[in-house]
Amino acid sequence: MSDDGVTIEFLSRDKLSDHQLDDKLELVLQKVKDDAVLVLEEGWTPDEKRTLITNAMEQVDDDFPGIEFMGLDSGQTRLDKARNLVYDKLFDEKPRRGLTIVGNSRVMEKIKEERDAVSFLAKLESEKE
Repeated sequence: MSDDGVTIEFLSRDKLSDHQLDDKLELVLQKVKDDAVLVLEEGWTPDEKRTLITNAMEQVDDDFPGIEFMGLDSGQTRLDKARNLVYDKLFDEKPRRGLTIVGNSRVMEKIKEERDAVSFLAKLESEKE
């Protein structure tokens, strides 16, 4: 976090697809530890979210209190589920629709998630002092 505000960084699906999960987790955690809030152009699976939380918890210390994250998942309609099944069977890949927002818990608070909307308050003051 700078003295003037919070850095919000958007990472495209294309940029993220270049990384294996371990590399992606390292990239996300490093940026979050630097107090950036990341908006990822992909939904994360429950296993990926669990791994992110586990890795973040292993790195908690006096300077890094942990992470907060939220997401918008799409692909919940029958048509989306059918499309996902076709992609999985024909192309052996799962479309990664949705958004994931990840930030340092020192920066993000008052997270509100609804079915089709998410919001949070980004704190500007630093508690590192």
